[in-house]
Amino acid sequence: MDVPQFIAGRFRIEERIGTGGMGTVYRATHLGLDRKVAVKIIKSEFAGDRDVADRFLREARTMARLRHPHAAMIFDAGNLPDGRHFIVMEFVEGETLSETIAREGRFSAERAVQIATQICDVLEEAHRIGIVHRDLKPSNIMLSHRGVCVLDFGVAKVLASSSEVTATHASTGSGQIVGTPRYMSPEQCLGHRVGARSDLYSLGVLLYEMLCGHPPFMDPLQSALLVKQATAPPPPLPKLRPDIPRPLAVAIHALLAKRPDDRPRTAAIAKHQLERSLLRPEKTLPEIEPLSSTVASLRPAHGLIFRVGAPLCLVVMFGALLAWGYTGESATVAKMDQAATASLNTQPAQMTPVAYRSPLIVNQPTASVTPRPVAVERLTLDQAKKIAAGLAKGTVSNVEIIDTDSGTAITAIETSRDKAKTNFILLQRRGRKFRLTMRGSLDFQGWQRANWTSELVDADEDGYPEVIFSGRETREGHRRQLVLFVPNDRRTYSMLLTGETTANGTPRIIWLSNAVGADAAAYRSALRQRARVLVARK
Repeated sequence: MDVPQFIAGRFRIEERIGTGGMGTVYRATHLGLDRKVAVKIIKSEFAGDRDVADRFLREARTMARLRHPHAAMIFDAGNLPDGRHFIVMEFVEGETLSETIAREGRFSAERAVQIATQICDVLEEAHRIGIVHRDLKPSNIMLSHRGVCVLDFGVAKVLASSSEVTATHASTGSGQIVGTPRYMSPEQCLGHRVGARSDLYSLGVLLYEMLCGHPPFMDPLQSALLVKQATAPPPPLPKLRPDIPRPLAVAIHALLAKRPDDRPRTAAIAKHQLERSLLRPEKTLPEIEPLSSTVASLRPAHGLIFRVGAPLCLVVMFGALLAWGYTGESATVAKMDQAATASLNTQPAQMTPVAYRSPLIVNQPTASVTPRPVAVERLTLDQAKKIAAGLAKGTVSNVEIIDTDSGTAITAIETSRDKAKTNFILLQRRGRKFRLTMRGSLDFQGWQRANWTSELVDADEDGYPEVIFSGRETREGHRRQLVLFVPNDRRTYSMLLTGETTANGTPRIIWLSNAVGADAAAYRSALRQRARVLVARK
């Protein structure tokens, strides 16, 4: 279709610079200010009657309120004589993110996060004033000398509203989807209400593509792509990029959660999680300075004796420590147990109100070494059961072999010989032997002598399994407790099924305080899914 040489009498069209699913973009000159601008002329199928044109202009005014260094400003909007809508935007010189990915391939974790956090900044401002992008994709992200610049804010909402006259909220009269399926959120694919967290899902897809060179879902058939986007879990990032930090993979998979409620609540929270995912804990050396200062403070009269004797004492002492380290109980394991205790006793900030406090407390293990070493590479379930039985204080059941950051490990349910206490235990390989490195209680008041089972899930989709322990009262009643254990982080997330139902007919759930917080969203989702299965089996 022909494009007039002049738009609104003051913008002279000079050349076409891009074409997309919604329209064509031209470089133009503002005649009065002699300034370059970009004019986007929307496809004719999005045009409608007068009411549609008025709605378009109202939405354009809202979009023009967005003023942010990382967002392209909107200067003007209107309709051509043939009814087509146009938007006049800031002209941004640079290269689109899609062009950069095609030219350079996969990005480093640091570069991907740097781009994503700048997008988070502009999303936070846009969402604050009620603007949802709805079509966040690499071709709408410009990389220039000033950093990231996001284009086309709110255009998809305008077009979706315009198309409501003739079709559904998601497609035009010709069946064209308003948005790009590769980057659309599950709720957008399903035709549900779209909000700020829909943009965060698209941000997760952008991060995934920057790190892997392609988005998580691809299919030449648009309908198949929409189904994948709405229902299929994305391939685990650590399998494709084992070099990226695990916390970054967890943060990205949280953005890619199917349920909006399981994603970060705001763009600011998403930015914080992404930035924190790249922080590496500082490694400090053991404090040995007090030893030298003690030697130096001794009386001068004994200087010669201590100058000779002190080094000898230190050598003997460290030699004894090294020798003791190769016996059954090592200092390393003790420190790991203390770290595990701190991890389980440190709970996220509690939401209102939590009826139960987390009962999970780690006890120091008493057993430490299996009678005979077993090669991890060929570890069988029978061997794992023998190892667990040799280290447990009572009987073991539900033994699982799992992969962790530090290698193969074993988990099991441990029941005391009098059946009064139930724990879960974690066994890890140290040298050529397995050691019991963690014990967590599955009991709390009123829940002793419950029946417990376990299963493996990959709740955070990082390629490493987590363990869900499910407990049911043995006495008459329908209460259940579910505990999700993350071996890599040594943290637990718990929920209680009261056996009652809500007014909507759904099971009543009480979250324990350790499952509260944005970081636990993926694990709460896995616990909900397991709870639905258990309730359905009644």
